[in-house]
Amino acid sequence: MIWTLLRLPCTVVAAIKQLVARTFFLAVVFSVITWSSILLYGMFYWSYIPKSSHLFPVHLHFESRSCPEGFCDYPVANVTVVRPGYGEYLARGQRYKIYLDLEMPESDANQRIGMFTVKIDMITETGEVVRSSLRSGVLRYKSAMVRLFSTLTYIPMLMFGSAEEKQIVSVLLFDRYEEDYERPATQASIVIRNKFIEVYTATLKIYADFTGLRYLLYNWPLCSALIGISTNFFFVALVALLSWHRLAPAKPRRRRRLSRRRSGSSARTEDENVSVSGESLEDEEQPDLVKETIEAQEAVVRRRRQRDLEELNETTSSSEFQWEPTEPSADTSQSTASS
Repeated sequence: MIWTLLRLPCTVVAAIKQLVARTFFLAVVFSVITWSSILLYGMFYWSYIPKSSHLFPVHLHFESRSCPEGFCDYPVANVTVVRPGYGEYLARGQRYKIYLDLEMPESDANQRIGMFTVKIDMITETGEVVRSSLRSGVLRYKSAMVRLFSTLTYIPMLMFGSAEEKQIVSVLLFDRYEEDYERPATQASIVIRNKFIEVYTATLKIYADFTGLRYLLYNWPLCSALIGISTNFFFVALVALLSWHRLAPAKPRRRRRLSRRRSGSSARTEDENVSVSGESLEDEEQPDLVKETIEAQEAVVRRRRQRDLEELNETTSSSEFQWEPTEPSADTSQSTASS
């Protein structure tokens, strides 16, 4: 009992060390699985979701083109949508909307021309035209009275340059443009078919039109990330658990006591040896007080078995007898000889 009390602090310290080691191991495994799930989701999102918007400046210059009057000097521009060495801007199989934003002054010339036409050609690296579009645009109408009151209202800002008399006209060139798998476009040729138009700046804007899973991933990123990371965590944890169950060494099974009693003293002796060895293995894991109780019970059993063996030996020795052969008598030998 005293020895058990003395060993109690060591047992508590060993249990605490084992608990700390298991907690640290579980924390490391949990963090590894979590970061692996986040990395897998990030790689999938980066490879599956293309860039949502592309902006290209359009530098217009005048070039002679054929028109009903013969040749006209139209403002044209060639925009490269693929930079050499950087890969393609537009993802193949993805739908896009293409706009041309024109920053135009509210001048009398632009008011007089009214509607104008914009043409765009998507050209491959070999110079082949893949897609073409022809759309029109016009300045927003403002009456003379509205322009007068607007000018009077913004006259201080107009005088200091913080405001300008201009409009941004957005022309939709393609509403469902898809990049060709075999012939991807590398540049866009833009022509404004009016030689009197006045433009400050022009910008080509390409927006991705996401549908299906891409639409969900792009418009609800937090919910999608939570669901995706949780799914990855479940499968990674399942794979890790199956791998651990498969590769971990199997625990040795405990020996079972022999329940059958064999006849004879030799069989009993073997049973005693096997049972004692099995009990000694089990006793290593039990407390000292329980061990002492079991040892006392085993001693009583041994004494009873020894007493039974002694009684069996005494009974066997008393039943044995010595057999001696008798010599024939002389009369018997003579009668045998006369016959």
